[in-house]
Amino acid sequence: MSWKELPDDIENVEEDIVKEVILCRAWDEEGSERALEHNCSMAFRIVPEELQFYKRMNLPLPRKCFNSRHYDRTLRRNPHRLHSRACQCAGSQSERGIFKNTATHFHNTNPCPNEFETSYAPDRPEIVYCESCYQSEVA
Repeated sequence: MSWKELPDDIENVEEDIVKEVILCRAWDEEGSERALEHNCSMAFRIVPEELQFYKRMNLPLPRKCFNSRHYDRTLRRNPHRLHSRACQCAGSQSERGIFKNTATHFHNTNPCPNEFETSYAPDRPEIVYCESCYQSEVA
């Protein structure tokens, strides 16, 4: 069965889908050479427990094999590289004024002096606080 034949809505999935062998979308769209780079298994099955989970959580069936889905997840992770950064807490708010602090921090209204290493590169849009400032905001 092709991944294209799978229903979009889990409500339309019959129990006998567990008997089908489904062609992986990565193998079909990317071609065998590219798919083999991330150990695509070419085809996969939905096991009964997996189907029950998707139905309970109201999730659509996957279109890719486990290896291809795992490869996609790894691409979304931060790289294994650390960057030296300074805390972006400027006292009552973040450096660029994007986030207003809700708690008083150890440095009061002065910029935080803490420096540390993080996987978030300096050119990334996320606000990066040191552990102390972060804990003050979330605890």
